Amino acid sequence: MNQMAQGGNLGRLAAGAALGFVAGLALPHARKAVMQAPSVMAGDWVDALTAEHRMVEALFDKLLATDESQVVKREMLLAKIAYALSKHAIEEENVIYPALMEGARADTSRHLTEDHAKIKTFIYDLRRIAASDPQWLLRAREFRQELDHHIREEEDEVFPQFRNAVSPEENARLTKMMNWEGFKVA
Repeated sequence: MNQMAQGGNLGRLAAGAALGFVAGLALPHARKAVMQAPSVMAGDWVDALTAEHRMVEALFDKLLATDESQVVKREMLLAKIAYALSKHAIEEENVIYPALMEGARADTSRHLTEDHAKIKTFIYDLRRIAASDPQWLLRAREFRQELDHHIREEEDEVFPQFRNAVSPEENARLTKMMNWEGFKVA
């Protein structure tokens, strides 16, 4: 009887290990799909990037509504903003900006890439300042202004003009490539 109980326990243990292994393989991909779903559902690459802009703006609205006593909330919101912007930057820098360069818009591509470097510096600076420091919120407001300028430039000028300048097939290809980049880092 003891050997049978041990055999049953080993069988359950093996089944549990196999199930854990399969879940370990599947769950990261499911999480990635959930993280990239809003961009995929938005439509083409311009609509997807615009939707991501709106998400970051909403996070910023929450961040800028905090006060010096809400240190943990500030740090958590900054982490969410940094993650969203990192994913977004990879999509743009690995797909859209090279396509701009290829489409004879090298100056625009370089300019937007420089904007991304400034944005990354704001994140770095905010991580170095104590979230309870009064300077923190001032720096966060400067960050939002810089980000708003970048977003307006992309949404009002660069993206619509570029989307209209390339074929529907090229727009579809850019959308697929951009979503794949987002999925990889989600």
